[in-house]
Amino acid sequence: MGATRRAGSAVVALVVLLVACQSSSAPPAQPTTAPTATAAPRAHAPLSPPVVVRAATTPSISNGGRYIAMERGYFQEEGVEIEDVTFDTSAKSLPALASGQVDLVAGGPTSGLFNAVAQGIPVRIVLDQWTGYPGNEAGGVIVRKELMDSGQLQSPADLRGLRLAMTSKGHATQRVWATLLDEAGLTFDDVDTTELSYPNMNVALGNNAIDAAVSIEPYASQAIGAGFATRWKSWADVIPYDAVAVVMYSESFAEGNNEAAKRYAKAYVRGLRDYNDARTKGRDREEVIRILQENTPLKDRAIYDQMPWPSNNPNGRVNAEAIAAAQDWFFENGYVQHKVDLGKVVDNQFADYAVAQLGPYQQ
Repeated sequence: MGATRRAGSAVVALVVLLVACQSSSAPPAQPTTAPTATAAPRAHAPLSPPVVVRAATTPSISNGGRYIAMERGYFQEEGVEIEDVTFDTSAKSLPALASGQVDLVAGGPTSGLFNAVAQGIPVRIVLDQWTGYPGNEAGGVIVRKELMDSGQLQSPADLRGLRLAMTSKGHATQRVWATLLDEAGLTFDDVDTTELSYPNMNVALGNNAIDAAVSIEPYASQAIGAGFATRWKSWADVIPYDAVAVVMYSESFAEGNNEAAKRYAKAYVRGLRDYNDARTKGRDREEVIRILQENTPLKDRAIYDQMPWPSNNPNGRVNAEAIAAAQDWFFENGYVQHKVDLGKVVDNQFADYAVAQLGPYQQ
């Protein structure tokens, strides 16, 4: 690999967004939907006493379903109380999940996750947070505006010699770059890579310290809105159907507190659906934007009308094929030494419970 320079702190997020490519197999079908009227959620008495669920997540637009569920009282209706726990690195959050310090984390299927499971950390991947459905423009590669305006960057072949930022090696953002470089017959030896947090990517782009970065929302749209960056390739353009971000339970929460884990999933999926309704139908859009403003770094109301919102599966199910493709890539590139049996890791029982209670999502 070419010269690698670490600049800035690691992303304040768990395993934050790692890509899962479907290039070697047919893409999975999009979520099944039912005809028309929205089914009312089945009423169950809330858990008593309420169960405190400790959650380690990162402030991102893709986490919108959870914010909505919190603001609208969906968790409270289920007898679930959310306690946010902050970790500055994913290296700390996964062990915390295993030891019971937290019940769930949100992020992407990275090499760190697969290696942790291989070392005996019991993790269940249970709910969708961001799937890169074709046509969704959220996240992906942003570049210095001058490069696009001058026509210097038109195809992946033009990446040769450029300064590219990713969050870290063995991360989804590296896989996005690898996919584009491979398309042009290039490798990391042909470019100059730097590891940066998402906020620091924007600083570096604005200061002309890097040429391009793989970013997520709202950071990508903030850079574009500030006028120094342009969107080149969306995440879904590069790796369609990628499981960019998922919700993971500890095994002790999934099995030892199964009822609370199911109730969390039901409330969360209700939030996902409200988010999706605002994103695709404009339903309660202003209220949802207010909730996102209060819970993410993106406070500028105008950018919400310009920003592509990350897509998700409103039935909550995780794309197991995409996660398997991610593990394969990390293994083939030396970031994972021992592949794990994903049949024991991906667990859609919680999404299925939510759909049984709420009914299938209505388009």
